[in-house]
Amino acid sequence: MHRIVPLAGFAVLLAGCSDPPPPALPEVSFSVQGSSVTARPFLHCDVMVTKCDRDNAALARMRVPPGNPVTVTVPPDVAASPWSVVVQYRTAGGEQKDPQTIATFVPDQSSSYTVALPGAGDQLQTVEVKQAGAKQESAAPGDIQLRARAVWSLQVDSE
Repeated sequence: MHRIVPLAGFAVLLAGCSDPPPPALPEVSFSVQGSSVTARPFLHCDVMVTKCDRDNAALARMRVPPGNPVTVTVPPDVAASPWSVVVQYRTAGGEQKDPQTIATFVPDQSSSYTVALPGAGDQLQTVEVKQAGAKQESAAPGDIQLRARAVWSLQVDSE
């Protein structure tokens, strides 16, 4: 025997179904001298880097005295992919250094890295973590680079 469900009841049943909320974006932690801040990605894309969202309010800020190291800690889903650390700083003598990648990790190699600048009085300005996506770029034959799918940034307040 088949039961007939009134259409109005079916509509109520469907109204209760909805898509689950999107998962929370991963956060990266930046620590120095016992203090830490977390940052959401200010740039986050799908894995193929075709659809991206930008959130400038996600930039973290922290005071970092000259010469002090900063420890970066990424969550497991970021550590499970290639990721890198990029810094920009000013030397104790006042020379402005261009942003440079100082560490790159293969999947599941590490979930943290401590940024230590070469000179005792060097002042960090930014520390960024970049998670690689599946899209590649080729600037020259044999030179393949993965595009960043997510970027977290610490903007340093100097003393």
